Amino acid sequence: MTGIRYITNEKGQKTDLIISLEEHGQIVEDILDALLVEERKTEDSMSLDKFVQELTAEGKFDA
Repeated sequence: MTGIRYITNEKGQKTDLIISLEEHGQIVEDILDALLVEERKTEDSMSLDKFVQELTAEGKFDA
């Protein structure tokens, strides 16, 4: 596969990955989004209505 390079340690084990954003930028963005979802899945949530109310109160949204 083009646009992907592995970094290996002295034992030849793959330790890191370099991905061309030119070739695979959308896939990388999707992976990062999935990681963010996983990281935040234990956070409290709120209803859309409450979210809009808070943004409106902060002057960040004009309903």
